[in-house]
Amino acid sequence: MPDTPARSEILSLPKVELHVHLGGTIREELAVDLAQRHGVEPSSALRLVDGRYPRRYGDFPHFLDTFLASNALVRTPDDLALVASEFAKRQTAEGIVWSEVIFTAMIYVRNGMEPSDMWAALREGFASAGPGIGIGIVVDAIRDLGRSEAEATIRVAADADAPIVGLCLTGIEGVVPMSEFTLLRDTSTSLGIGLEVHAGEMGPPSSIVEALDVLGADRIGHGVTAIEDPDLMTRLARDQVPLDVCPSSNVAIGLFPSLEEHPMTRFREEGLNVTISSDDPPFFATTLTDELSHFARVAGLSLDDLTTLQRRAMENSFAASRTKQAGLAIIDEWSAGP
Repeated sequence: MPDTPARSEILSLPKVELHVHLGGTIREELAVDLAQRHGVEPSSALRLVDGRYPRRYGDFPHFLDTFLASNALVRTPDDLALVASEFAKRQTAEGIVWSEVIFTAMIYVRNGMEPSDMWAALREGFASAGPGIGIGIVVDAIRDLGRSEAEATIRVAADADAPIVGLCLTGIEGVVPMSEFTLLRDTSTSLGIGLEVHAGEMGPPSSIVEALDVLGADRIGHGVTAIEDPDLMTRLARDQVPLDVCPSSNVAIGLFPSLEEHPMTRFREEGLNVTISSDDPPFFATTLTDELSHFARVAGLSLDDLTTLQRRAMENSFAASRTKQAGLAIIDEWSAGP
């Protein structure tokens, strides 16, 4: 078994992150600042334990309540620009050269933002990113709010002056039939952008099958319950369906008892097209560097293995062809060394 790469080596590796929610990057300190900015008592508005987000959640609704409480305080374009700027700076500090950030636009529209001001705030905040090739936005609709939410999301995104590279379906699986969201597939196809579907997180393996067969998903978010269905595992490996997996997130909401019992190692051993992301990093006390460190330790990966994983993430991205080539060139140059 190769030596586990040092954290400093993983930090220096040019990385690609495909599954990180912008609303899930609000640090506790920033959430408190936002509460105070709006004259709200943090202790009543936020779901903090001794000033921190919980390290484990009772279930997904517990996590979602914590997430939404912090996001309810992002009320103005200036607030959103600050969240986006902090995100961009942290991605740069971590050596992440391309990010696909999942953005639940309708949360902020309902918070009172005009869409044009919202998109301008994102552009302003993302401009804080340092060297790299950039940030693409994947706009998501929450499935448990129904088809009307998807329709509203598409209207808001259709005329956006923003670097949108994909659409996404998130939320609680199985509440609304997958067939209600075929408009996401139709719209992403007409716009020439990707479609990701969160499936097989809390839902059964059949949720993944429906995401592929009903919506024609280009990429699956999570997909971890595939481990329960050998035939689906065979299909995912055969078709090289991209899965973005977020191990600490899955453990923190109780899907698996520990990282050692998470299926990421089995997925790799059986040839699935897996990449690793952080999901909602401060809410799960993690970073992409941490997630890659965990994967390397648990699965016995070398630094070369992690480098290959970053190439795969760039190839699985929704970025334009020239952006993919630029990202791959950065990774290859780093790998070649001085």
